[in-house]
Amino acid sequence: MSPQVNQLQEVMQGYLPWHKARVKFISAFILSLVKLTTVNFTKLANALNGKAKQKSNYRRIQRFFAQFDLSYDLVADLILHLLPVKSDFTISIDRTIWSFGKLTINILTAGIVYQGVAFPIAWMLLPKKGNSNTGERIQLMEQLLRRVDKDLIDTIVADREFIGQEWFAWLKAQGLHFAIRVKENAMTPNGKGDIALRRLFADLHIHQERILRKPRLVYGHHLYLSVIRLPGEFVIVASNEKGRKPLEDYKRRWGIEVLFAALKSRGFDLEQTHLVHIERIEKLFALLAVAFTWAHLVGEWIAQTQPLKIKKHGRKEQSLFRYGLDYLQYVLLNIQDQIQQFFQCIWLFLDPLWAR
Repeated sequence: MSPQVNQLQEVMQGYLPWHKARVKFISAFILSLVKLTTVNFTKLANALNGKAKQKSNYRRIQRFFAQFDLSYDLVADLILHLLPVKSDFTISIDRTIWSFGKLTINILTAGIVYQGVAFPIAWMLLPKKGNSNTGERIQLMEQLLRRVDKDLIDTIVADREFIGQEWFAWLKAQGLHFAIRVKENAMTPNGKGDIALRRLFADLHIHQERILRKPRLVYGHHLYLSVIRLPGEFVIVASNEKGRKPLEDYKRRWGIEVLFAALKSRGFDLEQTHLVHIERIEKLFALLAVAFTWAHLVGEWIAQTQPLKIKKHGRKEQSLFRYGLDYLQYVLLNIQDQIQQFFQCIWLFLDPLWAR
């Protein structure tokens, strides 16, 4: 193994109290992910350990994913340590889905939104093609609440898939505030009968917003509704707490879409995995979560002295994650001339606020 693997392993050992050889493998795998920005095991085997044959590296990767019991609680603890934000969490929930041959890979994820992107704290693969059900959402949230004190959570945000009487009842029973988009054809009592929610807001102009001061009965619960009318649709957000700004809360939901894009086409090409076993894909997702978090922190760090340019449309030329990933990749591919820079990147694992 390279000196860089040993250096990362020494740092990771403090968070992952497993056998040294296992942590060293994880460190080598994460460095390989960064160098090659792919999850293809054949390619990763080329970068894993230059002192071993490629086939030997490939078999080692296969053995790890087939045999090692990875603790996702410890991985989540590591990510929570690395995140500079420590309270008032916005939790965004969603799924990412794609097909590999006849197999559908469907990952349900909950992450903490920071700097416009969600950092994965809980995830599970659904053994089906369709939407999550209430039981699966509760299982995901129970994972998250095992890792995050619910008193540190400010808001749960999600899209229209994550609705339903039982689901809302569970969130309320946990004392969790939520801002979740509901369907515009959901029914609510009005006078002597029920009407679709969109009819309450039919008088709104395009881009006009409205917040109802009194709760409406939706999905069996009295919820506070906020809406903005967009061309061709209403975005209606339901909240269980008065005095909030649900539309503002809901906007942060997009952070999980940014995460999925980073793990897939804009980062590590997750859709190219050839893994077919659920537990192995979950392990890969865990290691990607660590690599993603590290890259984002590196991007945030270098942006302090080398700010990203703002393009004409008002957005940064690239994400902090991609900025950091490109920097890490450059450092690792030119390590003989960039050893000091590598030490600085490693230091972020010990003190994420170091460069601030």
